[in-house]
Amino acid sequence: MTLVERLIEKGEGPTIEFVRSPEDLGQVAAHVVAMLNSGGGYVVLGVDEEGRVLGIPDAGKVAEGVQAFLVDRISPKAFLDVGVDPVEDLEVVIVDVPGGKDTPFVTDGSVLLRRGTSTVVATGDELHALLQGRVAGVERWERRSAPTLTEEDLDREEIGLAVQSARELGRASIPGDAEDAYAVLAALGMASRGQFTNAADVCFGRNPAIRHPQVRVRAFAYRSDRGGDFVDQRTLSGPVAQVLEESSSFVLDRAPITAEFREDRLHRRDRAAYPLYVVREGLVNALAHRDYASFSGGVTIEVYPARVEIWNTGRLPEGWDARRLRTTHPSLPSNPDIAHVLYLRGLMERIGRGTLKMIQTCREEGIPTPKWEVDADGVKLTLFSRASRLAPEVALNDRQRSLLTALEPGAIVTFGEYHKRFARVVSERQARRDLSGLVEADLLRQEGRGPSTRYIRNDREHG
Repeated sequence: MTLVERLIEKGEGPTIEFVRSPEDLGQVAAHVVAMLNSGGGYVVLGVDEEGRVLGIPDAGKVAEGVQAFLVDRISPKAFLDVGVDPVEDLEVVIVDVPGGKDTPFVTDGSVLLRRGTSTVVATGDELHALLQGRVAGVERWERRSAPTLTEEDLDREEIGLAVQSARELGRASIPGDAEDAYAVLAALGMASRGQFTNAADVCFGRNPAIRHPQVRVRAFAYRSDRGGDFVDQRTLSGPVAQVLEESSSFVLDRAPITAEFREDRLHRRDRAAYPLYVVREGLVNALAHRDYASFSGGVTIEVYPARVEIWNTGRLPEGWDARRLRTTHPSLPSNPDIAHVLYLRGLMERIGRGTLKMIQTCREEGIPTPKWEVDADGVKLTLFSRASRLAPEVALNDRQRSLLTALEPGAIVTFGEYHKRFARVVSERQARRDLSGLVEADLLRQEGRGPSTRYIRNDREHG
């Protein structure tokens, strides 16, 4: 199930708004501003309030118009993504709205919030709270000035690439000449009053580690899955886009190639151990969401024969745990200025969709899905090799274990069969949770929807 299908199935709420058509773009802007001020969400055009898909004719052109309108009508400038998604043989336009840190956001002179399923004007107390949040947001590390950073320290080629990519991808219109580094960075919120910010150093500094040693990325490749001796070690530093490319190459170059033999082909097919998108998105998340203010922190990449671990000193939003990353969720970037540059460069895809697309990509390619772990020190992502047959460790109940024991790889079970044979003593809701848990653990594969849903045992072994 795609993200937009999940949103439609979930229905309107504090983070989801359906709009029939793009005729009233002022209304669309109001919903977007309300979500910017309320923690993020999604505005879907081409779906009615009951969740019926109506579609948007010429959706690509409409999306471009919506993007331009929102850029012009929302202040301060917001980090948004407007795109087209197919659903039920039609196309809808969806605005992915991250939770804004520069609140309050305004459109047409109004400050708006989400209250339940409604967009409403903020009260005086709510406006005061938003202003307090903005004061705290300005003090975040990426917005602090970097007094020793000068124009001579900037990588002008990287600045030019950001401007070029933004214009070619239609993701932003950065005014001025790309040769005017200060003007470009000012437009990106990275320069003010003659000084550049820490975000400017991370994104465009030739060697930001001179001023901020914690921005370095440490990468190790081990001979054994148990660790011990490593066969390669690198310390990476430079503009964030270059670090991302070098980190991706380190992982893919040191991961073993998997040989695949098929009956319908004479020769073997060599495949990379990990899909490129999954590796890059995992690294993007680490670089965009890490805690740059932690001088003892950083990003560490460890490549083992059968897995890759990517750790960063970051934190999930308050109230979130690792399971939230596997479900539909709004984007709340820890460093929106840095994330924005990655987005403009085309290195970060649709906002708030990265973890879901990583899971979907792995499932499509028959690879165990990623595993996220969160503790007080940071966030660790584990990617499993294409050759791995071991599913991530999860706690299973006796009902789930009995089903797995009874099914051979490729065997099929329906919900009714599972409930009758293995889960008679629990409610239908709990039985469905059992099956969903096995799907999340890569032990079953779900096909179909509604009454035609079936679950297929794959060849993963429970860890």
